[in-house]
Amino acid sequence: MAHISTVIQKTGFVYNPGSESHFCNWDPAHVEGPHRTKAIMARLEDPKDNLVKQCQRLPGRSAGFAELKLVHTPELVKDVNHTCSDPGTNDENLKAFSERYNDVYVNTASEECAYDAAGSTISLVAHVFMDKVKNGLAVVRPPGHHASPAESNGFCIFNNVAVAAKYLMDMKNAERILIVDWDVHHGQGTQRTFYDDKRVLYFSIHRYEQGDFWPNLPESNFNYIGEGSGKGYNINVPLNKTGLGDADYLAILYQVLLPVAYEFNPEMVIVSAGYDAAIGCPEGRMNVSPAFYGHFTHALMNLAGGKIAVILEGGYCADSLSEGVACTLEVLLGRPPIPLPALGRPDQSVVDSILNVISVLRDHWKGLVFQDRFDVGVPPSKGMKVHKPEVVFNGPTEPCANEAYCASVLYSASERVDIRHRLAALKSSYDVFRKSKSSLRTCYGYDIGMLDHASGPLVTDVWDTPQRLEWIYDHLKHCGILHACHAVDVLPAGKGKMALFHDSTYAEVLETASDEAFIQTVKFHTDPATDISLRWAADLFASKGSADAIRLAVGCLQSVVDEVLGGKSLNGFAIVRPPGHHAHSNHPAGFCFANNVGIAAKTLIEQRGLKRVLIVDYDVHHGDGVQEAFYDDPRVLYISIHRGLNGTKSKENGGDFYPLGPGKGAKNVGTRAGVGFNINLPWTEKEKTDGDYISAFLQLVMPVAYEFAPEMTLVCCGFDAAAGDKGQMSVSPAGFYLMTRMLKSLAGGRLVLALEGGYKQEVLEQSSEAVMRALMDLPLVKQESLHPSEKAVRDIKSALDIQTTYWTCLQYRVILSTPGGTLGEPSSSSAEPVPGTGKRARRRRKPAKRGKYSKSK
Repeated sequence: MAHISTVIQKTGFVYNPGSESHFCNWDPAHVEGPHRTKAIMARLEDPKDNLVKQCQRLPGRSAGFAELKLVHTPELVKDVNHTCSDPGTNDENLKAFSERYNDVYVNTASEECAYDAAGSTISLVAHVFMDKVKNGLAVVRPPGHHASPAESNGFCIFNNVAVAAKYLMDMKNAERILIVDWDVHHGQGTQRTFYDDKRVLYFSIHRYEQGDFWPNLPESNFNYIGEGSGKGYNINVPLNKTGLGDADYLAILYQVLLPVAYEFNPEMVIVSAGYDAAIGCPEGRMNVSPAFYGHFTHALMNLAGGKIAVILEGGYCADSLSEGVACTLEVLLGRPPIPLPALGRPDQSVVDSILNVISVLRDHWKGLVFQDRFDVGVPPSKGMKVHKPEVVFNGPTEPCANEAYCASVLYSASERVDIRHRLAALKSSYDVFRKSKSSLRTCYGYDIGMLDHASGPLVTDVWDTPQRLEWIYDHLKHCGILHACHAVDVLPAGKGKMALFHDSTYAEVLETASDEAFIQTVKFHTDPATDISLRWAADLFASKGSADAIRLAVGCLQSVVDEVLGGKSLNGFAIVRPPGHHAHSNHPAGFCFANNVGIAAKTLIEQRGLKRVLIVDYDVHHGDGVQEAFYDDPRVLYISIHRGLNGTKSKENGGDFYPLGPGKGAKNVGTRAGVGFNINLPWTEKEKTDGDYISAFLQLVMPVAYEFAPEMTLVCCGFDAAAGDKGQMSVSPAGFYLMTRMLKSLAGGRLVLALEGGYKQEVLEQSSEAVMRALMDLPLVKQESLHPSEKAVRDIKSALDIQTTYWTCLQYRVILSTPGGTLGEPSSSSAEPVPGTGKRARRRRKPAKRGKYSKSK
């Protein structure tokens, strides 16, 4: 791994107060008015926690004519200039301009504001792309994503994001840009700009209602996927109901956007960040919480080496808009996303939309292959649903005259009161969480006493050597990581700690046995004459100092956990040995004596009062000891991704890869109250890559974790799945980095990693540095394009088929049938000028209200 500085760059921030000069002369109450950015800035500059002061303030600038022409026609730019700058301009002239387009207003200051919005967006995006800031937020208006090359549209004069993306490609040689548009309206202008350009992956989630919601275009549907070289690079996820919320958006994020984005491997992420899907916005009538925008942002920050620029688009409820922007900026600054309540099943209409999108894109993206194909004449698998995609358009089809302004359908007075109360309660809970995060530092635990545990002369070829810890500690110290972290005070495990996990007899041995007595106990468990099934002799050894080292390992992890739980550090890494996840309640196994992570989890739920603890185990070996302890306990969700079969023993017997036995299979889901809270993903073959592990996280680990909503996450952090280590897998340091980054979005960032396996010096050094960088929000080397292998897809499908019974978020294992409706090439007329007008085709709205909700409501 190339050495990377541990200096944390700042977040860029752009805002020009002059944008408030853009307002509608003939409607002072227009929803897209200066009050929007005033509310945002009041929130971001709140003296209690001035977020803007924590950023690097970047000066705004005006876009040049040549820059605007990268996207827009000279005629449009000149039309704006002439209308706004003509000395004889009056309201009638301004209205006439607006009526040439659709849902647009201008005044005499609008041209300058539009130039500044586009230029400030370019400035921020360029600063991020060129590593002058780590990421950034631009609070700009007028918005931009509806503006097409030849026309202003939908409150938008110029397309700020499109112009900035073109600038990066034409001026900075960017080759892959991801534009994520989470505004509740479809950004048809951005789509049209890049529809045949594979350098830009455009992804939009928007309210559609089968074409009955503005902008009422067939091209906003899921079957418009790009054309020419850009085919497959335009992704629309149409939402066909109102009232959708966090669970629905999370499903879209993990089932569609992230699998494609990791495969696309962007060099830059630009967000068209409209907050009109947030609670209380009359335009969207959705229920996305302000906190969720932080989670969405956090997920996107794992792409492009963290190069992300968030650009304001819509959002018309001042309370949810300002809080949503604040939650976004907090995450850009390195704070953890505010915890969400347990997220359940997404709405069936969203499940259908997701499957529709996958049906037209799966031939273009290798990460969208977790549904089965339907072959004519072949009956579907027993119990598996068949999904038949259909293209439906219920919107108007006749062209219409443009309007200078279309009013929104506002919430009623009583609804507005309820919304205010709901948002006030949310913000109050957010502030409680924020106060608990007084520290954002990363801590670590280490003690040289753990090096005293060593093998004797009769035990040879031991992998778990004391040097494992020295290699990690010395490397992290040398590269400057540890100097930027907090070292916790490590104390041996106290009296009674072992008994939380281990039975009384074995716990007493672990807590009180002398070195000699402990060595004799280990010899008993490794003597073939007693019970050879307890593992090979080389898997268990003891020496003078082993007993103290075991107690230090348990105490070290507990010290890190207490540091994080108490809010003194945000997260931490316990550099411990001997490892623990194979240790059972009454005997040691597989290098493991005391079950470090198991004891920590028991402490959290039995003594610290936590109700939900997530344990993720990505050591190449299954943590059978952890599984056994929590197999009937719904308070602990145990997820293990491990190597299963090795080919020389049957699947029923679990293969011959350690540990032996069938308990590591996907069918082992828990018992009694714990049914469903044990998830195993056993790889049936070796050489699994980053793409395989990340796909497992996207399809299974993260959706289930969000439904479980842990209060703390513990990781059995084994690096023996790394390329070049003993596990014969191929996970790179970047893979471990990304898995750690993903888990940071859970439990308010309360994440603790405990070292398990990993036996090669270079592997341990580079992998440990990678996870520490992830914990500390430091960048890593650029990631490669990631997608799962065919054999990994098979294994993930098997696990999903079993877990679908227990987790409502897993609704996507269906058979995709032959599509209905028209799923072929979209008509080009939607993107071509209307004859005689030089304008793009538009559709009449019923009635002509931009925020109109469905007729069925």
